[in-house]
Amino acid sequence: MKDGVFVEHLLAEHRRLDHLISRTMAALPSWGENGASQWLPRLVEGLNAIRQELAQHFHEEEDGGCLEEAVSRCPGLSSEVARVESEHSKLLADLDELIRRAQPLSGSKPDDARVLGQKLRAIVLELHAHEALENQIMARGFGRSLENEDMAQSS
Repeated sequence: MKDGVFVEHLLAEHRRLDHLISRTMAALPSWGENGASQWLPRLVEGLNAIRQELAQHFHEEEDGGCLEEAVSRCPGLSSEVARVESEHSKLLADLDELIRRAQPLSGSKPDDARVLGQKLRAIVLELHAHEALENQIMARGFGRSLENEDMAQSS
């Protein structure tokens, strides 16, 4: 497999996750919005889609994916890859907890939307930091910068 395929695969995964996150965040009602009773089922559906995509992404990384290839090219990255992989279970557990908290709600209270939105934003910040570390590993392992490519694809 050519180097570019590994890099493009990782960037495509990040783009898919960002798209799911954007769509899920859009389900949250605006601060002053009233009568938006259908936001909660859309939010839970989006959270489940993010969770499924993230679990698949992590499984691929842990099962001989592009991070392992980066380590094979640059063995000094092994401790960073171990750190990245150790974050997977916490990110999934945080997302699982958010889904558990959202499911029993009625979705009629604006405070529910605010709390869930804040928790989702916190998880997204952690996930973006995680993705940035993955990008750094890939950049060092494959000898190319991903910063501009990832930002260009997110726009």
